[in-house]
Amino acid sequence: MNTQIKNKTPLVTAQKMLEYKREFGHVGDLRAPETALVCYQRSTMDWLRKEHSKEIVPFPGVSHFFLLPGGKAGILGDWGVGAPGLAIKMEELIALGTKRFVAIGTAGALGGCHSIASYVLCPKALAEDGVAHHYLPEGKSVAEASPELLEEWKAFAKRRALPEMSDATAWSFSAFFRETAEDVLRVSSLGCSVVEMEAATLYAIAEEKNVQAISLFVISDSISEEGWTPRLREPATRNHLHLLANWALEFCMENK
Repeated sequence: MNTQIKNKTPLVTAQKMLEYKREFGHVGDLRAPETALVCYQRSTMDWLRKEHSKEIVPFPGVSHFFLLPGGKAGILGDWGVGAPGLAIKMEELIALGTKRFVAIGTAGALGGCHSIASYVLCPKALAEDGVAHHYLPEGKSVAEASPELLEEWKAFAKRRALPEMSDATAWSFSAFFRETAEDVLRVSSLGCSVVEMEAATLYAIAEEKNVQAISLFVISDSISEEGWTPRLREPATRNHLHLLANWALEFCMENK
């Protein structure tokens, strides 16, 4: 084996995967919608499919992706948990033409920075999820949302008179059962006020592929040096997540 090879070009790409799928007639010449709503919670995806059962249809060639009327936008959801699965789906959709990703889900508040069921907008994320660093430039540890899409969302929220959303830097960390008090103190000192699993990868891929992405969250639990306080099943948390899903869906349909 030649240990001197320094070519860092990926051997497997989304384009190659799509070419392979086309050999078997799974994709054809289909183009994906320019805007995708990304749902991290299965319950949100199930709720949207129930609410829009006559409008949402599966998109051939990319599992767990569904088209909305007129092909203006699509919904990605229920593919699993975490950044690795998101990266695969996101790369496939980008290769098929998707240029905007609006992600919604739940996040945990760090050290009581945000109240349960409140809404937060995530302008950047600390990349400790195990995937994002493969897309970020060397030496960069924070991935950022797309400024243009952030401004579009803020204008939309103002126009629709939506509830206030606090800005929150996310700690993207995939090892749910390995969050420690030391970690909470460390990332809080770096400016993080919420924890979740995917925002850094979403932003890192968007930046590398020259597409746009933002993340919106509902606070579902709280973690501090003292421990974890879950509130995922409280009615307010679920209701607010459903409201956020409706607003984000409307936003996606507006942005062609």
